[in-house]
Amino acid sequence: MKKIAILVAAFVLSAPAFAQVIPGAGYLSSTFTTGNSISPMSGFYVGASVPMDINGVKGLAFVPGIYGSFVSSSSSSNVLGGLISESKKGSIIDLNIPAYFMYTMGLSGGARLFAYAGPSVQFGLTAPTHSESTVPILGTGKSDGDLYSGNSGLNRVNVLVGGGLGFGISKFSVNVGYDYGLMNAYRGSGDTVINRANLHVGLGYSF
Repeated sequence: MKKIAILVAAFVLSAPAFAQVIPGAGYLSSTFTTGNSISPMSGFYVGASVPMDINGVKGLAFVPGIYGSFVSSSSSSNVLGGLISESKKGSIIDLNIPAYFMYTMGLSGGARLFAYAGPSVQFGLTAPTHSESTVPILGTGKSDGDLYSGNSGLNRVNVLVGGGLGFGISKFSVNVGYDYGLMNAYRGSGDTVINRANLHVGLGYSF
């Protein structure tokens, strides 16, 4: 799987010499679900895709891409009747390599509707965390870590499947999509299962 992702990334990076490139950026929401507990993080993504028409099937294209993403979250709480205050914050930076199939339907006035679906591979780059606990008299204790390192935390590699819909006119397009992780995002011991999903809403521009 890693070799396939590297080949797709290399193909996308070399594609400008012979194919249309569509840079894109937008809002990204990631959710991490454990049983009935859902932990949301939000941020943005930026990157590019390279649609390539499939001969013999009008409107159908293969669309590999490469995107970087950043999501973060923060929380604070009081325990023991407010005697102890706690705060936590974290962020995740990933490299995402989708390999979608897209179908486009032309409309009047140069507008178009499109739908896409397929798999994507997600590589975790870094996931720094910071927590603080403040206790009267004792002061504040701080702790830093990285969810992608150590003996417990998140798997660096995940495979997702999903799709989305979009609308375009002239060289501009807007899209909304959803991808669901097929692998357990948790790599620690025990029976814990964390499912990751990504919702994205973005803009694209065709050169």
